[in-house]
Amino acid sequence: MKQILATGVVRAPHGVRGLMKVHPYADDVSHFADLHSVTLSKDGRTKSAEIEEIQDFCGEFLVKFKGIDNPEDGRLISGWEILVPREQASKLGEGEVYIADLVGMRLLYNNEEVGNIVSVLDGAQAPLLEVMCRDGKKRLVPFLKGIYVSDVDLESETVKLLVRELVE
Repeated sequence: MKQILATGVVRAPHGVRGLMKVHPYADDVSHFADLHSVTLSKDGRTKSAEIEEIQDFCGEFLVKFKGIDNPEDGRLISGWEILVPREQASKLGEGEVYIADLVGMRLLYNNEEVGNIVSVLDGAQAPLLEVMCRDGKKRLVPFLKGIYVSDVDLESETVKLLVRELVE
């Protein structure tokens, strides 16, 4: 399991004081109120950032980062993800998993390994598991529990596939 999780992404500047729009990745955003410092990440680069202020804003947040005092400074961190230690991320509900934990898991159909999850993409209705199949081809599997997948097991690092045709 990953110990550092992405909890949102910095979008565009808002106003003239250096406030930045932040899009959270989870529905539960209560953990944002307790954040004082975070790591920003983009294209393999990281940098620390201190949070001075957080405001709710139309389903997103406005965040004032220390040292970002105008829109021009803000554009320099647009598109950067916000990383936090796992214990500071949003709490999981019953049966929920962090998307980051799915990457690297084995996909099983009837207890037979049919592929490995190499990434997770945003889909229109659900996340899409990008699976490297045994034939060397990549295929997409909608992460819809009870329809296409079930039984995500963090200990054995496996996800059960319900519809084999998705990986053939």
